[in-house]
Amino acid sequence: MDALSRHEQLLRVFHLIDILFEARQPLTAAELRDRLRDRGVIDEMSEKNIGRDVAFLGRFGYAVKESRKRTERGTERKAFSIEPGRGMHELAMPAVSLPELLSLAAAREFLAPLAGTFYWRGIGQLLGKLERVATPELLAYAESHKEGLVVHPKPAAPKYGARMLSAVNTAIRNAVELTIRYQGLADARPKRIVIRPEALVLYEGSIYIAARRVIAARRVADATATRRTRADDTVRFYKLDRVVEARQSSRRFARRPESIEALLADSITIYRAAEPGRRYRVRIDAERARWACEKPFHPRQRVRRQADGGVVLEIERAWDAEMMPQLLALGSHAEVLEPADVREAIAAEAGRIAARYTGRGLRSVGARSVSG
Repeated sequence: MDALSRHEQLLRVFHLIDILFEARQPLTAAELRDRLRDRGVIDEMSEKNIGRDVAFLGRFGYAVKESRKRTERGTERKAFSIEPGRGMHELAMPAVSLPELLSLAAAREFLAPLAGTFYWRGIGQLLGKLERVATPELLAYAESHKEGLVVHPKPAAPKYGARMLSAVNTAIRNAVELTIRYQGLADARPKRIVIRPEALVLYEGSIYIAARRVIAARRVADATATRRTRADDTVRFYKLDRVVEARQSSRRFARRPESIEALLADSITIYRAAEPGRRYRVRIDAERARWACEKPFHPRQRVRRQADGGVVLEIERAWDAEMMPQLLALGSHAEVLEPADVREAIAAEAGRIAARYTGRGLRSVGARSVSG
C-alpha cells in the first residue's frame, strides 16, 4: 500500500472509531459507508473494504464485536460495534494546551494549498473537535496570539475544485488511468492527455500530479514488420493549476516499484530530465557558504570546509536541468568544479549574459547621444 492510501485508510479508521463509539446500536458495513460519505471522508467504497477497515481496528487492540442485524428489507447482515474496554480509554479526548492549539492552527495555514483534499478536511475536522473541548476563553486567547506568527509568502487561497481533487485522489488510490485536459504555458488551448497518476506533490505552494503519460498505442508499418509504440515510463509533474478537467477511466495500471518520494530524494526541484543524475562538485565562496549549508543547496550534499571560509559541496547525484538555474542564480559566488561540460556551459551562458547587457548599454548610450 502506498503512502497516500495508508493516509486515507488511517483517516477512515479514526472516523470509524468515532462513529462506532457514538452509535447506540451495531452498524452494518453499508451504514458505516453512508456515515463516512456524509462526513465527506469518502466518495464511494465497497462494503468489503469497509469490513477490512473494521478488521484493522481489531488487529490494533479495539474490542470490535460482530453481530447480526436485520435490515429494512428483512435480510440479516453482519453488524459491528465496539464494546467498552480497551480502546475506549485511548480515544478519550485529551486536554488541549495553548501551544498545541496554536501549533495545529498554524499547521492548517501551511496546508492551505491542499484545500479540497482529504488532508485539509481531516485537519479541519480535528480542529472542530478541539474547539468543542476547548473553552471559549482558550480559543479567544489562541486567536489573539495568531498574529505572533507570520507565514510569508502567505499560502494561496483554495484554488482547486473539490470535484477535480476527488477525481485525482480516487484515481491515485485505485491505480486507474486519468484523462485530463491540460494547458501548459506554451499551449494556446488545453490538450487532452491520458496519465497514470502516482501521487500528489506539494511543491512551492502548488500541487502537482506525479504521473506517467500514456501514449496511445498505434501500428507503425516499416519495411519488415509492424510494431506497437510503448507507453512513456518517464514520471512527469503536471501542475494542478493548469488542469482544466480530470476524468477517471476504468483502465487500471501497475504502479512503479520506486515511490515518488524515493524518486525525488536526490532532487532540489521537481523539474528533471529522464537521464540518470551525475556527480557535482561546486565551490561556494565565504560570502554564501553559510547560506549553502543552511538551505541546504542540495538535500544530500556533503560539505568540505575550506581555509578561506568557503565550502566545496560534493553531490553524488544531481541533474543538469535542476542545477544550472540554481548555480546561475548564485552568480560569481559559485564555481562548478565538475562536471567539466557544465562548467563550460555556465561560462558560455555568463558570456552571453554579459554580451547582452554590454550591447544594450552601448545602444542606450548611442541613442542618448543622437537625441542630445
